[in-house]
Amino acid sequence: MKIITVSSLKGGVGKTTLSIYLGQALSKLLPKSKILNIDLDHNNNLTDYYLREEPVELIEGNSISKYLTGVKELESLLTPTIFENIFVIPATPKLSKTAVGLSWDAGLITRFRKHLRNLKFDYIVIDTPPALCLELNLGIHAADLVISPIGFSRWNIQGYQEIEEVVTNSNESLETGKIKILPVRTMVSEKKSEILDKLELKFAKTFIPKSESIASSVDQGKTLTEKNSIHFEQLAKEIK
Repeated sequence: MKIITVSSLKGGVGKTTLSIYLGQALSKLLPKSKILNIDLDHNNNLTDYYLREEPVELIEGNSISKYLTGVKELESLLTPTIFENIFVIPATPKLSKTAVGLSWDAGLITRFRKHLRNLKFDYIVIDTPPALCLELNLGIHAADLVISPIGFSRWNIQGYQEIEEVVTNSNESLETGKIKILPVRTMVSEKKSEILDKLELKFAKTFIPKSESIASSVDQGKTLTEKNSIHFEQLAKEIK
């Protein structure tokens, strides 16, 4: 099993897009693998992509909040998608309120990491909110690899440094299985991606271009064209 968490403190850098299509790319490259997407963002865009045809009652019943509050076991929340080997644990906007009420539970972050590793999946991809909060810490502490999308903005770089600090703090509490972090250039042109290369960061070789077609596919709940999916497949090959 490999757990990949996608985290950024800046909106508009394709965090959820990366979470969705990276999972699909891994599924395509490794057809026999089982993939789980977990939505830890109360904006629940990943949930809406995969489960927009499902009733609200089902999504509420399988929400990650049910696990966080101790109502249900993590495994009982696994929700099938139209993809045979891709499952989702959804979120709803109520997640942010739930998380605030759980700030006293010091053991939750450790339990979440442990319980994820009891699930029978080859890859787990976690989408996190763009804020320093419990949900972000849950996702990062659980990860083997944190992917941090970075666009062309000085504030994105500062946001990456904050994510890097969370990773460092988590690693200090882990005796084994240290968390790695990989910045990925996203939603940028080829020219701007080359400018980002000059920064003192060890970026992934792959960059995700800014594309109206990709953005439209997410909004409409569609798979990518072969031309667009190749970027996510290249990233999947780098990290698998």
